Amino acid sequence: MKSTFDRTASTFERHRSLPDEAPEAIRAAIWAAARLSGPARVLDIGAGTGRIGKAFIAAGDSYVGVDTSLAMLREFPATGGNCVLAQVDGRELPFNDGSFDVVLLFHVLSSMDDWRGVLKEVRRVLRPGGCVVVGQTAGPEMGLDMQLKRQLTAILSEMQVESHRPEKPRREALAWLDSSFARHVHSTAMSWKIYTTPQEFLLRHSSGARFAALPAPVREQALQELRTWAETEFGSIEAQFEENRAIELDIFEIQI
Repeated sequence: MKSTFDRTASTFERHRSLPDEAPEAIRAAIWAAARLSGPARVLDIGAGTGRIGKAFIAAGDSYVGVDTSLAMLREFPATGGNCVLAQVDGRELPFNDGSFDVVLLFHVLSSMDDWRGVLKEVRRVLRPGGCVVVGQTAGPEMGLDMQLKRQLTAILSEMQVESHRPEKPRREALAWLDSSFARHVHSTAMSWKIYTTPQEFLLRHSSGARFAALPAPVREQALQELRTWAETEFGSIEAQFEENRAIELDIFEIQI
């Protein structure tokens, strides 16, 4: 099973780190919103390198992390007998109906080509009263990252290269969950400030799975044009900006 994330697994966390306390804050916010007490059976779809899952393992949850990328899972620092990792397609989960109390979907819906197939499987493996948690890291709409993303999309469009628009599948998936589940809670697990530069965006985006899958000449031209635009727009690609970041959760609960 090949994944677009295989080639970027070894450097994935280098430019996508979260505050040390973020995983524990995420679990605490879920437990509060879902009215859980004590350890739970947790399925993490798109577990990746374990940057979120480690808090659930440490808390004693029965944790199953799945991903289409074996290379990403090999970067996962799995510890403890309560952790199982497997290379699995989310559209064909090898678990019985009602096997889990919580299903995590962090930073994955925006990259799914068949989110409907995945979410139908998620609903099947959740127990009555269980919940699915959609999580993402959010920044300001007019922040540096969003400006650079919009400009890169425009550059690729001018090059007649179809670029992935992550907001569309995520928005559609959230609407489907909202109509299919009995209860929906939106929560901010934590927020913090960062200092970022256009150069950091260029480095991070060059290792993004979908962008890295483009032909090398396309990537090089697009990044060079984006670099030139950033130098004009911001004065330097090393110009530093203070921005807010937040981890936002959408928690959907199945009716008992």
